[in-house]
Amino acid sequence: MKKTLATAIFACVLLAGMVHGASPNATVQQQIKPLLDELMRAANAHDTDRFLAAYLHRPSLVFVFNGRVITGWENLRDQQLKWWNNGKSDATYSQDGASEFTVLSPNVVVVTNPLASRRTLPGGEVKTSEFVVTMVWQKFPEGWRIVYGHESTVH
Repeated sequence: MKKTLATAIFACVLLAGMVHGASPNATVQQQIKPLLDELMRAANAHDTDRFLAAYLHRPSLVFVFNGRVITGWENLRDQQLKWWNNGKSDATYSQDGASEFTVLSPNVVVVTNPLASRRTLPGGEVKTSEFVVTMVWQKFPEGWRIVYGHESTVH
């Protein structure tokens, strides 16, 4: 009888925890997923300022692209404008697998995002690519911001 009562109490406590509070990982994913969706929409619109809105607007921002280190929001913005030909790029982006979330603390999360792209090269041929973007998000009073990013192409 005591074992049955203890099991029932444990089950109630466990169920109450699941109903009343999501895990920290699930909560962070719920907060960041809409930001990732907006990043994708902005990327497909080739809207550099809208795309970089989620990035930390400070000189301490670091972004690594295939081994090249870009520091500072302004420098990343300048480079993104070049990559997207001042918004005239025809590149399209899509999700190429599930995003992985690694919660380091309630205010810091690493997101690994497998993506694919398709674009027309100057010679007219169409190029498709697979790549992975890893972002370190930090929560600030104004919301979640990317403080570090790394993008690498899959060969």
